[in-house]
Parts: sequence; C-alpha cells; structure tokens
Amino acid sequence: MRPDDDEPIHILIPGHPGDPRDAFEAPEGVVIHRSPPLHPDDVAVVDGLPVTSVARTLVDLAECMPEDELRATFARAQRKGMLDIAAVRASAARAEWRPSLEMLERVIAEFDRG
Repeated sequence: MRPDDDEPIHILIPGHPGDPRDAFEAPEGVVIHRSPPLHPDDVAVVDGLPVTSVARTLVDLAECMPEDELRATFARAQRKGMLDIAAVRASAARAEWRPSLEMLERVIAEFDRG
C-alpha cells in the first residue's frame, strides 16, 4: 500500500517535543512526531529501515481514524495475515494514555477470536 503522493510522510523520532537540542524544521511533506523510545516489539525493520510494527501502527492509527475506518484497517491486516491481536493488545498496553484507547479496545474485541 502506497500513500497518496499528496499525503505527508510521518516519521517518529525518539525524544521530547520540547527538547531544544532536537529543534529543526522538517522538510516539506514530512511530519515529525516525537515520543519516548519505542519498545523493541513495537519496531520492525523493512528493507533496512526501522518502522513501527503492524501492531503499533494499528494503535497509532486509532488516534487519527474513525472507528469504522480503523475496523476496516484491522480487517485488511487480517486478510493479509498480518493481524496479531495479542501483539496489538500488548502495544496498546505500552502506549501512553490516549483518548482513543477505549475505541481501540472495542475494535480489538471484535477481532479477538482467542
């Protein structure tokens, strides 16, 4: 799946958003997010690049998708054999408090067969 050409690229940099040592402007078309370092289980390597795992990505998407779209994303991951509900639950448990966790838990419950 490729993002639309007009969609920005989102990257995560470990660190605090207010740390002046890390102050630099993102290039056009790039959105920088800062967070504490990710748990090793929330990171995967694809073509040599560290990326968030599928589970962590699903947790993060709950912040910016409505419930029906998140449900469709879970279904797509399931069809591709990429949905690991235990990993999504573990990633959600490691995520800092987020307003979306209640909605995320409803979607997880719909796909939890175990």
